[in-house]
Amino acid sequence: VEWHLEEKMDIPEFRQALINGRGAAGTAEEKALASQGQKIIDEFKSFDFYVVAAPMWNFAVTPKLKNLIDVLLVTGQTFEYVDGAPKGLLVNKRVIFILAHMGQYPKGGLDNDFQLPYLQFVWKLMGVQEQKSIAIDFSFKGDEADVKPLEEARTLARNWA
Repeated sequence: VEWHLEEKMDIPEFRQALINGRGAAGTAEEKALASQGQKIIDEFKSFDFYVVAAPMWNFAVTPKLKNLIDVLLVTGQTFEYVDGAPKGLLVNKRVIFILAHMGQYPKGGLDNDFQLPYLQFVWKLMGVQEQKSIAIDFSFKGDEADVKPLEEARTLARNWA
């Protein structure tokens, strides 16, 4: 099953009303938002493999992706606390991050890439320990920027089955 965030229109905006709807005192409107969020969580949890393909915006994730993450991160749904420490509930799952950048953000380089470290943290928090990433650097160069990432993707497809 494919799930495209840009086409997924039923993801509610993460806001106080959605949080209130998860509680007993929530209004009918708030409970409807929480129900809508729960459907997104249930669908997301049903997948075994995640492909997150996203551009970097201002050194971080896009607002739509951040909203999805906020909707997904619910204690007891995608992670829980055991003896005060978080434990992910999405086990035996994998993720690949395919991230486009206008510049280059090498691993171990400058500390101005908040995108990949944040995504890695979030998926680990949810329990997805098996993670890979492919960077599309200098994406403004068009096809030229795709050569190395496409080869990385081919290699990964052969070896990460």
